[in-house]
Amino acid sequence: MSSSYVASNSILMNLPDDIGVEHGSLVYNPKEWSCQPEVRVGEQYFAIAGWFVYEGRRNCLDSLSLALIKSGIQVLNDIEAGSFIIYWWNGVEGTVVNDYMGLSTHYIDLKSEGLRVAPSVQCLYQPLVHTINPMLKSILDKKEHLFGDHTLYNGIERLSPGSGYSESDKEEYLSLAKEDALPLDELVCQVGRLVDRWPVKHRLLPISGGLDSRFILASNHFEFGFTYGPETSPERKIASHFQSEFQQYHSYNYIDTPKLDIEDALLREVAFGVHKKITPSLFSNYDYVSKQFPQADFFFDGYIGDALQRGTYIQLKGALGELLRVFPFLYRFKLSAKFLMCRRYKELDVDEFAFLFADFTDKTQHLKLNAYQKVTFYEALYGRGARNIVFGGNVLVSQIFTSVSPFTSKSVFNSLLHHDFSEAVSYKTIKQLWSKVNRKYRKVPVESGYSLMTPRLVIPYIQLLFRLMLHFIPSRANYSVTLKRKGSKSYNES
Repeated sequence: MSSSYVASNSILMNLPDDIGVEHGSLVYNPKEWSCQPEVRVGEQYFAIAGWFVYEGRRNCLDSLSLALIKSGIQVLNDIEAGSFIIYWWNGVEGTVVNDYMGLSTHYIDLKSEGLRVAPSVQCLYQPLVHTINPMLKSILDKKEHLFGDHTLYNGIERLSPGSGYSESDKEEYLSLAKEDALPLDELVCQVGRLVDRWPVKHRLLPISGGLDSRFILASNHFEFGFTYGPETSPERKIASHFQSEFQQYHSYNYIDTPKLDIEDALLREVAFGVHKKITPSLFSNYDYVSKQFPQADFFFDGYIGDALQRGTYIQLKGALGELLRVFPFLYRFKLSAKFLMCRRYKELDVDEFAFLFADFTDKTQHLKLNAYQKVTFYEALYGRGARNIVFGGNVLVSQIFTSVSPFTSKSVFNSLLHHDFSEAVSYKTIKQLWSKVNRKYRKVPVESGYSLMTPRLVIPYIQLLFRLMLHFIPSRANYSVTLKRKGSKSYNES
């Protein structure tokens, strides 16, 4: 069911028989690649699915291939941005390499004799080979997404971000250096330069009531824009201030979009073994938008912008979370990573949390980061962001468009990761980050009621008032609150 839909937006390319792969293939977007994304250099062979920017050029696979041959996969640290998976046959064995953020989201069968990789767990799953892990099943039932590189099944894992896998070895290449961090007020120009890699006549930007999409909009020009939400919702009212920025703009009610017949089957396939809860009709809405803007090929997404600008991955829910939001200076007392993770995963029992925190420690102990930075890094690459939000904002979008997340570009992510997150939750970061942005983008309030012109010390109290209005005044509800009220659909494992 899903393969027939994907075929209408993508091309299936079979890998040649002489490179050590049996029945190998990849799917690529013909709007991203004008010819088949493969290169031969002597006996060596490279093929790629996805996109990347290297040496100031988009998808220069010839240059990247030569650099890989000369320097190995560590050269991928020089990629400016990307969401990709590469197959590299060196004449002796094959290696699969993914992007440093793990946005491409592929899985590997560790019980296979050869190198067996696929974009969904269902493609790899064999009932007599891969057994359900009881602890991970319990965690999946409670959190509705997993963490680290785990799936529900023993022997199947997600490809770890920034890693290369061969039949004989696994090599990690991701490097994040504080000395490479840029001043925050330069990052809007960095985002603008990245956006420039795609032709303006084919760019699409979902504009919401928040700051993530607005920061991207402020960085460059976009032909197409859209907003979804209830007619009287704050996001549509706020986004309307920017509709003149687009050549074509469309706002509509998310829940009125007709659901595609294939959606349930497609979602079960890609969510198999990794997700329990999916926003209803999300994929159908992406399809709807593609039909409103048939010339739009490149979808720009604000993924992790809130986590990096405002420190949302170190913020907590409940009474303590509200206290910290109203008095953000309390973060200066340096809450521990274990405390923050325990609160973020409070649904887990003692053994389950110990399992989670061991994974957290393993993935972050080598990093020269403080506790707040480590929690943000883990949640973005291994936790809620990577295992839940990327699913909707990259995996599903990529079935139709090229999905580009500017906040995951190396310079932007690295610069914001190394800044002081106690300043992010105190609204100092956004003041610096937006200081060189045109005033017309800074003066319009966000859904939480404040604007970038609002005095920093007043913002927490305005936000508290607007959160109460959001949840208790029906006309103030945004689309996510509306969907929660309607109830969301769970896709159970078969």
